Formats: sequence, structure tokens, C-alpha cells
Amino acid sequence: MTGEIGIQEIELLNAYQVLMPNVRKELNDYLRYLLCKQYKRDAMIAVFHNKLLHNMMHSLLHLVEREEIDREQVDRRIMQIKELYYGLFEQVHTKYCQYVDELDSNEVVTGFARHSFANLERALQAANLDMLRYEIVNFYQEFHKLSQRKDARNIVAV
Repeated sequence: MTGEIGIQEIELLNAYQVLMPNVRKELNDYLRYLLCKQYKRDAMIAVFHNKLLHNMMHSLLHLVEREEIDREQVDRRIMQIKELYYGLFEQVHTKYCQYVDELDSNEVVTGFARHSFANLERALQAANLDMLRYEIVNFYQEFHKLSQRKDARNIVAV
């Protein structure tokens, strides 16, 4: 928020002062609801529409399409994707948690990551290349499916 208060903000504060306490509480609850809804949408867009993350996913997919898989390179790429994924989510979460007390962790974004990265790490540790290929392809397909969801689509123009 900038240091300057505009006419709209002053009008909003004046109108808020006129409201009765029970109506103020309803307004605060509704504002929290709108912020949570916007937070979930922003988190989905930040993670599932990041071009760098998409490019890294494509390169990971190409790494496992080869006959010989370099496990170290695949492991490094998975760690890079994981760091970027959680970093993007954390940026959005930090932005909204200062405005909404006890903000949920957006289970769609975090649940998908927790489950997928655990499967990828398990496949890497098992040293089973077929299982690793399967998990990476599955991860990519699920990621792509989530990026196509209605609440993850980025609206460019109205």
C-alpha cells in the first residue's frame, strides 16, 4: 500500500465509520472471504502460469525420454523445480498473510506439490528408471491439468 490516501479510501473510511458494529463485522468477514478467494486464485496463477517453471518441467520431461537417464541431472532439475514452485507459492502466501489472519495454505497448490515431490523423491531413491519415468510423466500431466483449471487461468483482457 502506498503512503498516500486517495478520495476513494477516505470515502470508504467515512462510510465504515457510519456502519453499526454488527454490520462492520459482516463487512470484515466478507472482506476476508474476498481476500481468501483472490489469494487462492493468485497462488494458482503464480505457480501454474510461470513460464520458467513450465520450461523446467518440459526439460525434465525430455531428460527422461532419453534411453539413458542421468539421475544426477534429473535430481538437480527436480530440486530446482521444487525450489521455484515453493518460492512462487511463498511469495503469494506472504503477500496475503499480512492482511488475513490464519490464512489457509491453499491445499490444491501445497497438496499437489507435497504428494508429487514425495513420489518423485521415492522414485529417485528406488533407482527404478521405469518408475522414475512414470512419476515424472504423471507429475507433468497433473501439473498441466491444474494449469487448465478455471481458477488457475489467467484472464488477460475482459
